[in-house]
Parts: sequence; C-alpha cells; structure tokens
Amino acid sequence: MSETKGMAIYMKKLFVIGIGGSINKANIEVHDVQLIIADCIENTYDILKEGWYGEHLHLDEYKALIGADGCAIQIEDYPQNTELNLFFVNMGGYLKETFGEQHEYGFFVAETEKEAKEKAKKELLINLYDSHVDSIFKVENHLKFADGKIVYIHLIPDGKGYCLNPEWSGYKKLI
Repeated sequence: MSETKGMAIYMKKLFVIGIGGSINKANIEVHDVQLIIADCIENTYDILKEGWYGEHLHLDEYKALIGADGCAIQIEDYPQNTELNLFFVNMGGYLKETFGEQHEYGFFVAETEKEAKEKAKKELLINLYDSHVDSIFKVENHLKFADGKIVYIHLIPDGKGYCLNPEWSGYKKLI
C-alpha cells in the first residue's frame, strides 16, 4: 500500500492461494491452488467461495507473488508485448518411507510449456523418486479477478531469485 496526500491506494497483486476442504465422496480433504488478482487477500475470499465445489472450504496459505524465475511481476492495465510467459508447475513424487504422493509447486518464466517443464524438473522434488509433472499451465489462462476487471501480468527481467514461501499459513475457515 502506498499513500498519496493522506489517501491510501492499494496496488493490485497476483495472489497464489492454497485452499482445502471437504467434498462429497472423498475420504480426506482435498486441496487446490488458485491465482487471483486483488488488492488484498481479503478481497479474494468471495471468488474463492464462489468457485469451490465442496461443502467446506478453508484457506491454508497465500503469497502475493512479486517475482519468479529471474523476473519481477507487475500488474498493468495493458498486455505486455513479449514472448515470455509465466507458467505454474505442480510436480508430484514419492518418498519410499512415506505413504502418499508429495507435491511441490513453482512458477517458471519461459517461452514454451516444454521449456518451463524442463526448468521445473531441474528444481522441484529433485530428491524424490518417480517425480513427474502433475499439472502445468500458463498463469494468464487461469487468472481470476477479484474486482472483475481484466489486467495483465508483466514480466520484468531482473535476474533475482524468488521463493514461494507463504506470507501466511494456517487454517482460516471460509465456508
């Protein structure tokens, strides 16, 4: 948030949000990741609730993504003219002594899905066996907009490393 002449102005941010809840016919809770452009996390709650298909929903973690894979992220009102895309990758893999599939998420900047997948395989779940890409997609194709106004992600090369550590994690009931 910045202030101009005593008036608060909120900047739009790309929120990556981990949610979970119960659904009919599932024995354990299920989880998902949502990508929403909003000025604050509280303004994402309605869109999260509207899109949930189960009986109960809670927030597990979130982060306002400011950069990924050597690029800063800015939200603008106009499209960026570049060949670069921001991809979300969900990798799965296994630990021999642990029941259940392990997962790790990442954001990668690349021109193609194939290039993003190769980057992810070198960085995510590298110490697990039978690791694989569970899902990969261009972020722009899965964005939701809290205020309904379409905006665009701009990728600004800066060479910095960015991590996906959450700003907040815990259990916050939404439904």
